[in-house]
Amino acid sequence: MIEPSTEGTGNIPPTPTLIIPNRVDLPTLRAMEEALGGRDRVSWMVENSLRPDAEVMMYLSQSRAAGFLCAMERSDREDLVNMVKDRLAQGRHVVLLCGKSGQQPAGITDIPGKLLCFADNSSLSAVPVYVGMYRDTLINAIATSAPYEYLGLQFMPEQKAGPALGARIRSSWMDAATEQMVEHPALQQPLAHTLIKSLVTHQNALIIDGVDDSQLSFRRLLIYSLILSDKLKKMVTNRRLGIILPPGKLAAVANVACIIAGIIPVNINYSAGPKEFEHQVSMAGVNRFITEVRFTHKLQEFPWPAHRDLIFIDRELAEAGSGGVKLREIAIRLGKVEMLTRHMKNHPRQTDNEAVLHFTSSTEGKAKGIPCSNRMLTAAIMQLSSRLPIESDRRVLSALPLYIPTGFICGLLLPLLQGLDIVTYPDMHAPRRLCELAHNYGTVLTAFTPAQTHAILSAGKPEHFASLRYFLVTGGKLPTELAERAARDYKLHLRECYALAECALPIAISGPTPQPAPGTPHIIPAGKAGSAGAPLTGIAVRISDLNRPEHSLPITSTGLIWLKSPALISSYLKDKPEATTCMRGKWFCTGDVGYVDNDGLLTICGRKDRFSKIGDELVPHEAAEAALRQVLGASSADGVRRLAIVGVPDPRSGGEILVLLSTLHKNVVPQDLITARYGLLNARYPAAWAPNRIIPVSTIPVHPDGKLNYNLCYQGTCQILGIQLD
Repeated sequence: MIEPSTEGTGNIPPTPTLIIPNRVDLPTLRAMEEALGGRDRVSWMVENSLRPDAEVMMYLSQSRAAGFLCAMERSDREDLVNMVKDRLAQGRHVVLLCGKSGQQPAGITDIPGKLLCFADNSSLSAVPVYVGMYRDTLINAIATSAPYEYLGLQFMPEQKAGPALGARIRSSWMDAATEQMVEHPALQQPLAHTLIKSLVTHQNALIIDGVDDSQLSFRRLLIYSLILSDKLKKMVTNRRLGIILPPGKLAAVANVACIIAGIIPVNINYSAGPKEFEHQVSMAGVNRFITEVRFTHKLQEFPWPAHRDLIFIDRELAEAGSGGVKLREIAIRLGKVEMLTRHMKNHPRQTDNEAVLHFTSSTEGKAKGIPCSNRMLTAAIMQLSSRLPIESDRRVLSALPLYIPTGFICGLLLPLLQGLDIVTYPDMHAPRRLCELAHNYGTVLTAFTPAQTHAILSAGKPEHFASLRYFLVTGGKLPTELAERAARDYKLHLRECYALAECALPIAISGPTPQPAPGTPHIIPAGKAGSAGAPLTGIAVRISDLNRPEHSLPITSTGLIWLKSPALISSYLKDKPEATTCMRGKWFCTGDVGYVDNDGLLTICGRKDRFSKIGDELVPHEAAEAALRQVLGASSADGVRRLAIVGVPDPRSGGEILVLLSTLHKNVVPQDLITARYGLLNARYPAAWAPNRIIPVSTIPVHPDGKLNYNLCYQGTCQILGIQLD
């Protein structure tokens, strides 16, 4: 039997209290029993509709443990609270025991939200216990039941009686999960060693070029990467190397070679203009770049550096001698990982060292550098592979550029470390070919923006998407109309994926409704319309007041979203930790507004600057836009933005007014405002959501990734209305 590790017992109050673990099996039960002072100090509270497994129930029966059955949904709340109080008065801690609900992989708890909240607004306090179950692997490391190799119990500080007790318990569990994960053995290894070991293990997996269907095995990928890494050590004097390549075999070789050589790869945004390119190069301190001859010919408008600063990967690999190839191939075939890593004895081993450099998008000013450490990247793979379990013989469609963090993680690093075939294509704006590749190769995972998703659906047929189990929609909120269209017309479940450049992995991913577990009707939802899904286990969420970030709210309240995770940055490039103003200790302020519901699902309401205070009401622009699309009959399922709400200063009142930028209106008359207002009221939306002005425009400004260019909208609106900008 696994020997559990128990921490935080000092948080157990001296007087009996309610104990709520996130999940329980027999080793957990015995460890809690011991920590709480023995069998005579515990009373087990068993939910009748969600009983623990047979092993636990048998132990309780044979040991004649004290306890009681309850029916939380059917019982009067006051009666249930009194039952708990009676056991506490007898000098026993009361421990809630629940079995396993139907849920998605690597969920944070087995307890449905409606049961977890049974003590809200009662006189009961509770001590949360986080039970972490881990396998001794990087891939699929986070378990929710046996088999596992590590079991950790963390008693958290007592949550006092009062409102939102269930939400506060969930917050404690999320906090504990982030702390436990850091200690996993897989996160103590440098990424280069982990990567080489995986490529040797999965040496027959393939990278398939979607342009000509040519193939490169992981064995050959590792050979070419080792050869190139030796060359790069001599050619690159700086610690970082710019990579200007689209998704494909050569981009994979270049990135792996850099990681093996201890050089930090910087995947350059090759759709950037001269100023943005110059800014990124200056920030990263890059003076050499690796690319391909053909790509320089194709991208003639790109502000290419001087020829002397370019390394042509196709030429370097063509010059590789056959002797070096054969020697390394023998070592790989024999699985001699130590032979391949011997020359890396001076390789930086600290897991907090920078391994990869990304940049934020420039949607809110100049791009900021995101140094991703070894630990960040391996934690990202651990969390993502646990939430999206994929068999090692499956295939991933990779077309998002690698300078986008989701493209790098989902399209390159995850499949390399999990042994998944990678089907690549260098152009994410070729929907017909992407549909063919998804169908022909039976890919199970891919990621695109909402606009690209619309184009792909329009170019495809239902059979093209039959194998896609995980179609992630990232880079913006998934429009409800687009999700409904995909489900209705293509039988495709799109998964909204909330991601930030500052986090190495997607933060939350929505999923389909799980199947019920045997013997219980309870299901923990994996997603719902408008939700980004549950945060991945190992990510903690904090909600603060919009205007007072130091004031925390229950996570079920709407407010400013803060995150904590081993996959998050500690500071931006060239910033000292204390200079990164969006960091407070280990917490990162996302700038997004949202909340976590009682089922643990995260909903993003919009960016903080996309809220306006109208009277006493806070108006979310994105929700108001969705309501106006419904009222005015302006569907967004085709990916074209036709409306945008802008909040601008009102010189008369000193507050704000809402302005609707619209491509639907040509000549605005007073009746248009009346139609919008009463349409919203009739659809039961707040009156404060109605626009004060409508401005006809020919197009709504958007960024290349499809996100609204709010700064341009705001500046243009102020200019039209004659409002002076500071």
